[in-house]
Amino acid sequence: MTFSEKYKGNYASLLIRLAWTVEIIAVLIGLTISIVVSISANESYSNQETASLLGNSASILVAGLPFLLVAVVELCKIPLTFAFMAVKSVIWRGVFLCFVAFLCLITFETMLNGFERNFSNLNYAIDSRKNSIENIDSEIALLERRKERIQTFTAEDLSLETEAQQLEIDEQYRTNVNRINAQEDTIINGIDFSYRETLDGEILALIDQRDDYYESWNTERQQIEDRFSALLLDNLNDSRDERQRLLNELEALKQEMNQELSSANFFTRAPIDNKYRRLIADKNQQIDQITTGYLGGDALTKQANMEDQLKQQLTFANSKYQGRIDDINQRIEDKRQDILEQDEANEQLQSSVTTNGNQSRARFMSTKLAQEGELRIYTEGKQSELTEITTKVESIEDDIFLLRNDQRNVQAEINHMINQNQVYRLAMYAFGTESPTDVDRKMVGIVALIWFGSLALIASVSGVMLCLAGFYLKRELMLSTLQNTEEAKIKRIVESVVQEPSQQEKSADTLEAEKRNLEYS
Repeated sequence: MTFSEKYKGNYASLLIRLAWTVEIIAVLIGLTISIVVSISANESYSNQETASLLGNSASILVAGLPFLLVAVVELCKIPLTFAFMAVKSVIWRGVFLCFVAFLCLITFETMLNGFERNFSNLNYAIDSRKNSIENIDSEIALLERRKERIQTFTAEDLSLETEAQQLEIDEQYRTNVNRINAQEDTIINGIDFSYRETLDGEILALIDQRDDYYESWNTERQQIEDRFSALLLDNLNDSRDERQRLLNELEALKQEMNQELSSANFFTRAPIDNKYRRLIADKNQQIDQITTGYLGGDALTKQANMEDQLKQQLTFANSKYQGRIDDINQRIEDKRQDILEQDEANEQLQSSVTTNGNQSRARFMSTKLAQEGELRIYTEGKQSELTEITTKVESIEDDIFLLRNDQRNVQAEINHMINQNQVYRLAMYAFGTESPTDVDRKMVGIVALIWFGSLALIASVSGVMLCLAGFYLKRELMLSTLQNTEEAKIKRIVESVVQEPSQQEKSADTLEAEKRNLEYS
């Protein structure tokens, strides 16, 4: 595929213009860097409290002029490239090529400096926000320490302390009450009630002895009455039937009396005995009347004497046994009185122990209520103090919340900056992290160096390659033009030689000189 001379010439001019455009942009970048360096130097000197002898202007110029010189040197790249294309000497071509390489290196450094400054500005913004986050962390830590100093105790601590003191009060009260109850039970359980069994046994023995006396008394009296009745019956032979009937009734009454007396107790024996004695006396009176009606005066006298003897014997027997029974009854009453007195003493002791125990329990209850009142007052005071502490702590927590909110906003800005930057994203892809925020400085530095270095390298040689291509096309056009011109001249010379043989030598010499000029070009 061939192109026209005009088409090649247009593109050669375009390539040279593009080369100059690239170099001018590189110069502008260098100028911008020099301005930025001068401004940075000015800001750094402005922050110093002391001024130098020559002032800050000289230092600013010294800081910016080297970068300005580097920017101006960028303009020498295309002329040196043209010189490299124009000269025929290998030595000069090598010299010019070295200087062009140095200028490409300068362009590489300028481009890399520009990329680095751009990326450094992003990192500076990120670092500034990270510093803000660290400052916020410091403020939060300060507020947390202030909160810890203010919050000497919490509601849970107060509740635990109150419960512990209440448990101590309850335990103390319970211990005292248990001790009093134990003492009371010991005293009450130590009361001797064995006297009841002993005295009851003695009373039962006395009752048995009294029953024996009653039995002996009845037996002896029955014997006396039987003897008297036998005497009377001997004198009443004529009234045997009537007397026999009365005697049978009398005997039945006696048996009935004996049965009743045997089944009677101490309290019912005397009434039963008196009842049947009265009935027996009535029967005896009837028998006496019957006997008196049938007997004469001597019989009546004997009967009277016998009755007197009977009465005397009965009175003696009654007096004898009644004294014994009264003595036993008195002893029984004394025993019962001893039981009552001992029971009363035990009841008084129990009442005294119970009263003292109740008084002691009431006293400890009063102490417990007083301690609980003091605990309640202490708790109310602590609760008021806790309310003030809570108010201050809530205010500090609100400040901490606002700071953490600011921290989250700053972190969101950092994440946005990092996520919007290709270097961090490429580092994330290259090193396989979950998020761009997880990439560290070393990873970012490696990716930035490779990426910015390759871009700077391409940009540094682009101008040289463009101008080389343009100059090469220009040279091809010039050679083609010269060759066409020489061919036209040779054609004219040949024509003139044919026409004028005399001028052959002169044309040959001229043709040889033009060929040498063409080869030189």
